Amino acid sequence: MSAKIIAVANMKGGVGKTATVVSLAEALAASGYRVLVIDLDAQANASICLAGDSMLAMLMARQATIEGFLHDRLLGKRQMSLGDCIRNNISNVSHLNKQLAISLLPSSPELRNFEQMLIYELTQAKMSWADIVKSLTAVMSTHLAKARKTYDFVLIDCAPGISALTEVSIRLADLIIVPTIADFLSTFGLQNFCITMASRGLSEQLKRPSRPPYVLITRRRQIKIHAETAAQLRNEATAEQPAFATFETEIPEAVTIADALGQTTKFPTFSQKWGPVVVPLLADLVDELTEVLDVDRA
Repeated sequence: MSAKIIAVANMKGGVGKTATVVSLAEALAASGYRVLVIDLDAQANASICLAGDSMLAMLMARQATIEGFLHDRLLGKRQMSLGDCIRNNISNVSHLNKQLAISLLPSSPELRNFEQMLIYELTQAKMSWADIVKSLTAVMSTHLAKARKTYDFVLIDCAPGISALTEVSIRLADLIIVPTIADFLSTFGLQNFCITMASRGLSEQLKRPSRPPYVLITRRRQIKIHAETAAQLRNEATAEQPAFATFETEIPEAVTIADALGQTTKFPTFSQKWGPVVVPLLADLVDELTEVLDVDRA
């Protein structure tokens, strides 16, 4: 099958985007799917969590990163392919005696500077914002075509807000997942963000998302404000013209999740890494996700 592309995005930071990308990538791989993670956040947290410090440093030194690829394709000699920057078999976690089939197109802290430089260079060349997004979308779409034949899912970890690269991710995505904490500050502006993602069409050539964004409640605690806010989100998702849909699965605030993200070599198996509370929830999320995207179970 052609890989389904999932962009994980939110205007706010600290709501669980990277945790969602890493845990979902490993849950999908544990279910038998081949997964590519593309890190579009200059914090490079998904890259560190999956590759570890030393491996990521090596990839950065070789410029085998998303900004290295885009610099070559848009401002360089156009000699690199996406495959030159993808690190296959990145996971050191196993499930049922098999290593998880996860590949990584990493980011680095240089991504933010590169994106600013790219926009400056292209605007100096009289390109509009729409033209820049269109050009980036064309490059990524063309080079992802081969990857889509190799993988079952492509997960994109987007930076907070809507940057040019986040906009590209939204255009390419079959589904947008919006992780959020069920409290007032985290959900303030959520509806407007989802409407913006669903309606942004800078030109007729840019594809609009075919599905509404799906909100995933993360870092859920058993407290009154989280229960009330979660109920409000689910109520808003049932409106006549909702800005978003919601997953039934909720990811709790758990020490095991922080440990799983912070210890890249500590846990040999998927079940040990995510623990007895989170693993069944990730399985439920995979079930929901494959149903939303109409994907056959691996």
